[in-house]
Amino acid sequence: MIAVIAIILTSILFTTIFTLGSGLLDTIQDQNIRKAGGDGHAALSYISDDIFDEIKDNELIDRISYTKSVSYRLHNAGLEKWRAEMWYMDDTALEFGRYEPTTGRTPEAENEIMVDTETLKALGVPAELGATVPLEYEIKGETYTTDFVLCGFWETDSLSNIGRLIVSKAFIDANSDLLAYTYPVDNDYSGVVVAYIMFKGNGAIEPKLNQLLSEAGYTCDTMGGIRGDENYINAGVNPAYQGSSLLENPFMLISGIVGVLLIMMTGYLIIYNIFQISVIQDIQSYGQLKTLGTTRRQIKKLISKQVMRLSCIGIPIGLLIGFFIGRSLVPFLMNGTAYTAAAGIKVSVNPLIFIGSAIFAWITVYISVRKPAKIAGTVSPVEAIRYTENDASAFKGKKAITKKSTHGAQIYRMALANLGRNKKRTILVIVSMTLSLVLFNTVFTLSSGFDIDKYVSKFLNKDFIISSADYFQYRFDRSDAELSQTFIQAVQQEDAYEDGGELSTVRVLEEFFSVESETIVNHNKDKAGNPHVSLYGADDFLLKSMEVIEGKIDWEALRSGKYVLYGLQSDDNGNIIQDQSVQVGDVLRFHHSTADGLNSTMDATVDLTVMAKVRINNSVDTHRQTGGTNFYMPTENFKPLCTDPHVVNFSFNVKPGQEMAMEDFLTSYTENIEPGMDYESKQTYVNSFHDLTSMIITIGGALSVIIGLIGITNFINSMLTSIITRKKEFAMLQSIGMTGKQLKSMLACEGLYYAIGTILASAFFGTLFSLIIVQGIANSIWFFTYRFVIWPMLVIYPFLLAVTIIIPSILYRKIAKTSIIERLRTSA
Repeated sequence: MIAVIAIILTSILFTTIFTLGSGLLDTIQDQNIRKAGGDGHAALSYISDDIFDEIKDNELIDRISYTKSVSYRLHNAGLEKWRAEMWYMDDTALEFGRYEPTTGRTPEAENEIMVDTETLKALGVPAELGATVPLEYEIKGETYTTDFVLCGFWETDSLSNIGRLIVSKAFIDANSDLLAYTYPVDNDYSGVVVAYIMFKGNGAIEPKLNQLLSEAGYTCDTMGGIRGDENYINAGVNPAYQGSSLLENPFMLISGIVGVLLIMMTGYLIIYNIFQISVIQDIQSYGQLKTLGTTRRQIKKLISKQVMRLSCIGIPIGLLIGFFIGRSLVPFLMNGTAYTAAAGIKVSVNPLIFIGSAIFAWITVYISVRKPAKIAGTVSPVEAIRYTENDASAFKGKKAITKKSTHGAQIYRMALANLGRNKKRTILVIVSMTLSLVLFNTVFTLSSGFDIDKYVSKFLNKDFIISSADYFQYRFDRSDAELSQTFIQAVQQEDAYEDGGELSTVRVLEEFFSVESETIVNHNKDKAGNPHVSLYGADDFLLKSMEVIEGKIDWEALRSGKYVLYGLQSDDNGNIIQDQSVQVGDVLRFHHSTADGLNSTMDATVDLTVMAKVRINNSVDTHRQTGGTNFYMPTENFKPLCTDPHVVNFSFNVKPGQEMAMEDFLTSYTENIEPGMDYESKQTYVNSFHDLTSMIITIGGALSVIIGLIGITNFINSMLTSIITRKKEFAMLQSIGMTGKQLKSMLACEGLYYAIGTILASAFFGTLFSLIIVQGIANSIWFFTYRFVIWPMLVIYPFLLAVTIIIPSILYRKIAKTSIIERLRTSA
């Protein structure tokens, strides 16, 4: 029974880990697909119907979806915060995008429409078939009004921040003139086609995409194509299928290998010990079989069959329990990542989970029983017949040395001598219990070392940031909305407000800045080939919060309008990512251009000197479009350089202890007064931080408990076997005067020694592991501040002492029910 329990626990560990890994990968891919807006290996964006028709029948394609943009600017009240767009989608596109109606059907008539529930709610339209959906939408700069009839709807995906209104093919055909493809001329999305492609077979996606475009005579970024070329297509691999493989991520690969080896070692410790004890307990039977002519090979085969039968019982049970444990832990694992369990998890009953777990569990069992089986096969019949537990040297060909005690028969010395009879077994039990304690301590060391201030400041280094709802949906350049001055003034009038500042820039669809430089890299360039850059105007509150990396800021000179600050971003570990070719003191020539669709006119030039390099925060100091080159100057110097500057955001701090008061005000204001405005606070990231620490404690704690159960099971098995094999010995001791109370005290002392050994080993190795391994891991985690922690083990030690003292007494009661005479008659 104990052997089966050990195999079950080992299988549970493997299956839990495999299920967690599989569930994490499946859920991440599922959520990436939903975030990307549709399934499919690759996407062709902003193409025409002619290009779609040329490509759709290529033999590389398994399935291709067709979607056409109708309007991305809807002016209905209620859509200020909720972004919604009108599209036509064929059945494949609806399936890929997961927009198939859960109620009703797809639109057929010209005036029919299908809408997601969140958009219906924002429009104030009831989710009822036949309801009127009045829409005011813009196509090519003209506004139209149509009353559609709701023919179907579906629940809005929790990961989506965009609503979809799906019109019929009849509507597209009736408005074909309005929806003509003009994107290369005016940059207008109405009439563009987006196609998601699912390729045939497996293998790398990018080469297939490049081959597809090459055969059709087109090019894209990855093929060296340049925007503006006649045969250029905006094409790319779906981000959901761009995840790096395990082999490309050494940290994940090493972590996985270490995790599997740890589980195998844990399983080995108990299974090896159990079967070694089992073989020794039955060693006289094996000796008798050898006397009858049984060969070493036959005995090993006998033990292998026994192991196989026990594995056939234990492994399936462990697989089943482990799968459900792993499945229940996946949400905690998800909440510790950039993804969320609230959006749903996807844990498929993947046969590979069970096959892989079963194989590793069987390998662990097989390795564990090899040596015990070898002992059973090699022992001679004479040695086996005369073997007792005290004769551990019988298998080593050495004569046992009898030592005479000079201290008398003290109970605690007898207990210590009993543990010395089989030192290997004693060590294995102590090691298996030590493992769980070290892991348990490591979990709390990691969770307590996560620095909430480092974590939050990475995302938001101010208490609050306000802007338009479009800004927080990463639509600054495409938005008509702007942060209102009334909102800023309302914030500044609050008692909780302390200090803040505006960030301003231009929208590249209206105007942009470029720099004469061969060192600054950007795919987007002006007509002269100069790369686009982001030039910002910032108030002193923002400029003075930027950390100077190189150079020195002369505030009076900076306000002269002749200087800029070069903004540098840092990676997760705080290391600066910078263009070494731009140096402090360089004079850069900035060009201002006015945009007209895809055409632009350069109309102003100014020379600015780089005064200093500063570290910026992407969430606060930019319009949240990554990858660009950023320069900063005071707001009053920046605005005269632009035709129409826009306020990007307003970030601010509040007085100590006033965070909740400001949070309540902002929530009420954005809901009731200006619904087109929105905000973010540090509390948003504080919550995600707590999700992360909760994940580590829950998953690490669960694994610690399972490994702890293995250790306790090992201890119980060792004590139980020791008591059973020494029944006659105990009876002899009692027959010469040892009382039952003394016998129980001796067994309790044995358990106590196990506990003391475990405490000493865990304190030593736990400290060593924490200072060397955990601290090493901590140095690679950007928001971790290492703190030495040992209190979790100190909390467990009293419970360990109680368990190791109580269990032997309970086990002794089982044999104490048999009389001394009856036990003396029983052969050892």
